[in-house]
Amino acid sequence: MKKFGSSELAGERFGIRADVAGAFFNSFGVRNSSIKTLPEQLAEKLVEQIIRGDFAQGQRLHEMRLAEQFQVSRGPVREALRLLEREGLVVMLSHRGASVARLTEKRLKDIFSVRSALMAICAEELAELQSKEVQAALDEGTAKLFAASERGDLGEYIVIVYQLSMYLAEASENDIARTILFSLGRQTLPLTRGVFEVEKHRKSWSNNWRNIVEGIRAGDSAAAGQAAHSLLRGIKAAALVALADLDRRERQAALEADEKAHASEKRMSR
Repeated sequence: MKKFGSSELAGERFGIRADVAGAFFNSFGVRNSSIKTLPEQLAEKLVEQIIRGDFAQGQRLHEMRLAEQFQVSRGPVREALRLLEREGLVVMLSHRGASVARLTEKRLKDIFSVRSALMAICAEELAELQSKEVQAALDEGTAKLFAASERGDLGEYIVIVYQLSMYLAEASENDIARTILFSLGRQTLPLTRGVFEVEKHRKSWSNNWRNIVEGIRAGDSAAAGQAAHSLLRGIKAAALVALADLDRRERQAALEADEKAHASEKRMSR
């Protein structure tokens, strides 16, 4: 098992890197060229695990177990969890420790409303900027997005969707939008990663991205902004369905657990 402590080099801008933790780049406001602290490195690994579904929403995150997993002391793990708390991915309560944050319907709607507005602003600003370098990067990203969708490579597709969103904010040089979008994007990925498994969703959202990029190319800020709104509106609708389904499954699992416990108590009382 790899022991943490050295900085990790970022790979290409779009696609899964040799080091998968770097896929969700620029985490915690740290630029790729910066040397990251040990807690920041640990936090990025935990982000990856939460997004991948290794930890369910509401699940406890035990400091000692994480320290053993990463072969570090509990101090850096505790600081990593605090970073994730500020990001909205983790909740830390007195005497109960840390757990993965739970998304409510209202919070999910609020997040997507803000993301939609900010992404539209960034797209509009890039349409006005008319940068050949930015356009080339967006063309590269969308081409890789379509290729990942056609291959059915879910992991690659999720990473590129996130990277395109973050690049849109980064390239617009709107630091306020960038900071907020980086945080909100990670908060919804643990839930939305499942909706990307549906092929029709991937095709629809890939086309939305193409419309964003073509609006930027044409210098049509209204078209680019509207395409961004359409993209986030579609993902939000699918995410709300996924959240309702997750809540139903959790209630059913809790009910079944209660029934088993009750049955066990009856057997023991005979």
